Amino acid sequence: MGLNLDDPLVKIKITESVCGFVAICMTVSRLWLRRGRYWWDDAWVFFSLINLFIQFAAVFMHVEDPTAISKTSRIAAYYLMAVTFYTIIWSARLAILFSIIRLDPNPAMRYRLKWVAGVFVAAIFFFFAQLMWVCEPEPGWKDARSPQCRLNKEVAICQVASDVISDLLLIMLPIRLIRGIRDRALQRRLILIFSTSIVTTIVSLAHAYYIITEGEIPVVISALVEDCMSLTVANLPVTATALLRLFGV
Repeated sequence: MGLNLDDPLVKIKITESVCGFVAICMTVSRLWLRRGRYWWDDAWVFFSLINLFIQFAAVFMHVEDPTAISKTSRIAAYYLMAVTFYTIIWSARLAILFSIIRLDPNPAMRYRLKWVAGVFVAAIFFFFAQLMWVCEPEPGWKDARSPQCRLNKEVAICQVASDVISDLLLIMLPIRLIRGIRDRALQRRLILIFSTSIVTTIVSLAHAYYIITEGEIPVVISALVEDCMSLTVANLPVTATALLRLFGV
């Protein structure tokens, strides 16, 4: 019996499998390339990877017959997916930020950027709290066969605002470092590599749109894509640079 591609659960699992596979391959490649030289950026990437595996488990806890698992397990699966959405994307951003800190020769700037990292960590806890205060006062969603909390427009607004600000910051910060490189062609390539953070912003806008409008399955799928894309993008500066060196570009 073939896959029913019209089944929302199948769509979710295919999305997680395909996008997650790419993100995992990129992360493993990055960690292999960085072996023996690990720093905080690599630690954040690894943390994001661990959370992606947890998200995988949560996604595949959603079975065709939800009654096959307990109500508590179904609710836990939703919360695991919701929580790992934030931990994956923000730890991926922290990985990019710490890559910039690692490369920045200016001690004063490195110190300031560590405060920015603190804000990123605080954002994770803020979104955890927001998830709780939106979902817990409305417990009715927990009685559904496949529980999913209906997020409101305030959540979408907070996500879009934080995504745009953080991603623009991660795009602009490396420019100061890249300007010091005399090779113009290399400058352009590095700017292009670091600018891929904008891809995450674009996906986050789609995610926010679905939160406000359709909800349910499109929200989940766009969230999974955003997570995997953010982790993939976090690994690009290392993997793309290695490829450029390999081909002598």
